[in-house]
Amino acid sequence: MEGKSIPLGKINIVISNSMAGWTVQKVLRQELRVSRTLLRAAKRNGDILLDRLPVKTNVLVKTGQVLELRMRNQETKVIPERMELNLLFEDTHLLAVNKPPGMLVHPLTTEPTGTLANGVIYHWQQQGITDHFRPVHRLDRDTSGIILIAKNPYMHQQLQQQMMQGKFVRRYLALVGGEVCPRQGVINAPIDLAAGSYIKRVITPRGKHAVSHYKVLRCVKGASLVCVELETGRTHQVRVHLAHLGYPLLGDSLYGGDTVKIKRQALHCAYLAFIHPVKGTLTKIVCPIPEDFKDILWGRAISR
Repeated sequence: MEGKSIPLGKINIVISNSMAGWTVQKVLRQELRVSRTLLRAAKRNGDILLDRLPVKTNVLVKTGQVLELRMRNQETKVIPERMELNLLFEDTHLLAVNKPPGMLVHPLTTEPTGTLANGVIYHWQQQGITDHFRPVHRLDRDTSGIILIAKNPYMHQQLQQQMMQGKFVRRYLALVGGEVCPRQGVINAPIDLAAGSYIKRVITPRGKHAVSHYKVLRCVKGASLVCVELETGRTHQVRVHLAHLGYPLLGDSLYGGDTVKIKRQALHCAYLAFIHPVKGTLTKIVCPIPEDFKDILWGRAISR
């Protein structure tokens, strides 16, 4: 997009000939696709500037002017904690980390430290950044792999929008019991909470629309390595869908998986692809297969 750049905490756009005569609000909403929530906050705080001067959103813009939307850093209650993060990608706008199994993404009241958020906040503080932790998507505690984190509200909003529009590709690797047949297909089955549970999900007609595309990559004795691409993003979607197909994840006791070879659900976020909201280019992030998966695939599995 012509003239657009987003240093941390602000969006700049140089007004092109095609935008001349638009209102400030139209540029922000139509050209930059700024959400109403973010726009309201900016108006309230006086964070919209035209040629470095505060401006109202009904003002008409001219070619060559620079429109700026500032985003204030948000206070965080997350305790910074030094830890070795496995960084997969980082630029001014985004951070991607390989989350190990057994780690929470967000702190809980009962677990205020030891989470990915604690490590990311510390990592940012070493760069002189103090801000809120904004994961674009979530992983369960025992799921490993890529977590993508936005460094400002605009990036978070844009990537969430891509996700809702089906433009954000997520692929998971799953190890399941048995040899999956057919070896590829689509699982279209609505998901909802199980009656009387706050955790377990079930397939039910009253549930939310949920679609997964799967393909078997490899079969080993008593197990299959399956790649699953999400079309929707329901809680426990991969786990529930593969169990519904008759092949629960190894280690996933909640959905009937065998826990002998691995002590956590064998699920790993291995690939993300999206259009970078600033650069406008296709961005791909790949995460290596974890060691406990290798143990099973190469026949050296041990109970962990």
